Amino acid sequence: MKSKEKVRNPKEDWIVVENCHEPIITQELWDTVHKILNAKHRPAKAGEVQMFAGLLYCSDCGHCLTYSQKQRKDGSYHGAYSCWMYKTHGKEYCASHYITFDTIYELVLIDIQRNLFQYRKNTDKFKSILSRKYQSDSQKQAEQITLEYEQKQKRCEELDKIISRLYEDNVLGRIGDERYESMSQSYELEQVEIKKALPILKSKIDELKRQSDCADNFINVIKKYTIIDKLDSAILNELIDKIVVHHKEQAEDGRTFQQIEIYYRFVGKLGTENELSKAA
Repeated sequence: MKSKEKVRNPKEDWIVVENCHEPIITQELWDTVHKILNAKHRPAKAGEVQMFAGLLYCSDCGHCLTYSQKQRKDGSYHGAYSCWMYKTHGKEYCASHYITFDTIYELVLIDIQRNLFQYRKNTDKFKSILSRKYQSDSQKQAEQITLEYEQKQKRCEELDKIISRLYEDNVLGRIGDERYESMSQSYELEQVEIKKALPILKSKIDELKRQSDCADNFINVIKKYTIIDKLDSAILNELIDKIVVHHKEQAEDGRTFQQIEIYYRFVGKLGTENELSKAA
């Protein structure tokens, strides 16, 4: 008798098989959309949603930077970011990492424009530098883990044959029951451990292969733009993975400075043209 009652299947029991059908949208677009959706887009008091929401992080505690506004005498608003931990729990837990919206906007825009200019000036050279810089390490790791995966897979097949022969020897009386139980249990335990390790290794291989494609993925994103003269949420989330803001420091000459680290999607931090060439 069939029942139409719906039974909930716990998420941990789901079996997910990826890449079985031709995707409707690219993985990059999917990741970008979900990154925007998962960010906390809280409107400021003036009503607008902040374009840097979910992108700015404290260099010390790792928490997001939160946005606040103060109204000027002329009615306009002055916006700035500071560490969530500092604002919530005070200076005993973290420093402010204070930075104005105008400052972070200008720094990020200049850095994006610089990298876009380098790409447009010499596309082949820019791509070649990125490829050498970001592919070599991933490829080496992938080769090592692939070798380990193949060895374990081969051993698993060997164990199938060994266990089968043991069973046959036991049935034919070549080895006793006690000996058979001891040996088969040992081999089966080894096989169980191998079968647990195989999907983990396969996942690592797939991830490293994706990393080896980082340069191509970043090029596919940045080549969409001819010029970027202003920023918005879509541009930032398509190009930027995160921005790490350090606390202001004072130099020996009395001047203050503040370090900002911009991590681009797929490729992480990008130095100047000379720095990229040296790293490659």
